Amino acid sequence: MFSQILIQGILINGSIYALLALGFALIFGAARVVNLYHGTFYMLGAYFTYSFYSLSIPLGIAAILSLICVGALGLVVFKIIEPIRKQGVAVLIVTIGLAFFTQELIHIFYGTGTKNIPSFLNMKDTMGLPMTSITISGVVLPVDRLFAFGVAVVLIFLLWIFVDKTKAGKGVMAVAQDEEAAMTVGINPRVVNIIAIAFSAMLAGAAGIVRAPFLPVNSHMWLDPLIKAFAIVILGGLGSVWGSVIAAFILAFAEAMASNLISPSLGSVVFLLVVLIMLVVKPKGIMGKTLRF
Repeated sequence: MFSQILIQGILINGSIYALLALGFALIFGAARVVNLYHGTFYMLGAYFTYSFYSLSIPLGIAAILSLICVGALGLVVFKIIEPIRKQGVAVLIVTIGLAFFTQELIHIFYGTGTKNIPSFLNMKDTMGLPMTSITISGVVLPVDRLFAFGVAVVLIFLLWIFVDKTKAGKGVMAVAQDEEAAMTVGINPRVVNIIAIAFSAMLAGAAGIVRAPFLPVNSHMWLDPLIKAFAIVILGGLGSVWGSVIAAFILAFAEAMASNLISPSLGSVVFLLVVLIMLVVKPKGIMGKTLRF
């Protein structure tokens, strides 16, 4: 039982939550924007993939096209909020308003029912039947969830490479730490913000895409990831990328423990309860406000 909880909480949910929270932390750190549209990027990643796949486009290519669309939409959202970027309450109102507006558009174009996306892996057992899970040492590992974990790990690694090894990534970190100082050495904060919002949107979209084969795709799926990403970033420390990763795994494990040992309906409650308890102990979060890898 404990092994199953560990797999579900840390290896699977934790990696997906980390993807969501990294995008949220990235745009907050670079542009100081609390983007409540973030969960909608997650939802649209799944819906765009469904749309492209419905046009008989191979699923892998459909996912890539979806990421491009989500990244482009991130730029549109930033363009809308850029004039009010430094007015925190206004940004919150506008981005949550855009999220509900998008939800209604989904109702119009897709209806209120759920949509389904097939598995990215077409694995078969020795008898030629579809294989949905593998068992290792008595632990059942769903194939689709393992794929989601693998994609999440690769994307987190690529983000680390981007931030730590590239000029553009170092520019994002420089603006996050001190925008005025970054400007004095020739870094354009607006370009950095554009890069950050595009990556932020694509990370959230990727999380929605890899989870779509094993979770319902519907017009309300944006809200729960938004709440969890927000909670993770607060716990990790506003603007702390590594803090968000650590918090994602801590909270995913706590949620899995509660869901499996107490009741599935208590998972999200315990998720938020852990945030409250840990913030009482450490109000600035796990890693404060420093945005570093």
